[in-house]
Amino acid sequence: MSKDPNVNEKDVNEILECIIKAAPYFQKAFPIDNMVGITDTEKFIGVILGNTVKMPFDIMGMPLPPGDAITEAIRTGQPISITVPSEVFGFSFKSTGIPIKDANGNIIGGLGLGIDLQNQNMLLDVAQSVASASQQITATTEELTSTAMVLASSLADVKARGEKVLDRLKQTDDILKFINEVSVNSNLLGLNAAIEAARAGEQGRGFAVVADEIRKMAVNSASSVKEIKEILTSIRDESKQMISRITESTELGERQAAASEEISAAMDELASSAEDIQKVAQIF
Repeated sequence: MSKDPNVNEKDVNEILECIIKAAPYFQKAFPIDNMVGITDTEKFIGVILGNTVKMPFDIMGMPLPPGDAITEAIRTGQPISITVPSEVFGFSFKSTGIPIKDANGNIIGGLGLGIDLQNQNMLLDVAQSVASASQQITATTEELTSTAMVLASSLADVKARGEKVLDRLKQTDDILKFINEVSVNSNLLGLNAAIEAARAGEQGRGFAVVADEIRKMAVNSASSVKEIKEILTSIRDESKQMISRITESTELGERQAAASEEISAAMDELASSAEDIQKVAQIF
């Protein structure tokens, strides 16, 4: 680059010298490993290497390379930032070039800052992993929520059917009551018939046999009614327990669905946080 005849060489040297002296403090003030380079309009005149961010060769006095951030900053008069991949120098860094101007606004050199991107790349990888994991968990919890809701609906249907069964079982009480009354009346009828047959003597003997059979039938019917009632009572009790368990399972399914929705919401927040991490990582 040709020198501007309006530029005072003494002032230029003083400005650049001050920046070179201040550069180590700039480097230490930055929380991330970095390298600082100072140039005039043609070559590097000052370099402060970082722990990781350091060139594999000496660049002091080296001409400004084409396409370099400092070169472009001096050429355009504007700050320029470029990302240098690890394939170039063995490490990845972000290079920012800023034009240095004198009191009259003339460009007299450039200040370059190379920032280590290792932490940024790790942060981006973590953010992407978190985002991917949260998406998978969200999909799983949404499926779980859907399944839990279907289960709760199915259990509610089973509960309703079980309650209908209980209603039907209650109706059998009236039937058994009727049969039991028939049995009692038949027993009384048989007893009365036996008394009348005894009064009839020899002529009522055949009728006494019939009366005795009627009484036996009545007794058997009463016994059968008792057994049936015991069986139906047992079925009713089991049905009540089943409905109680179904009610508990339905409530559990509803709580599971609610918990799954909360997990899904938390995963959405986590995914949002991962995006925020990516944004923060891209600042440097």
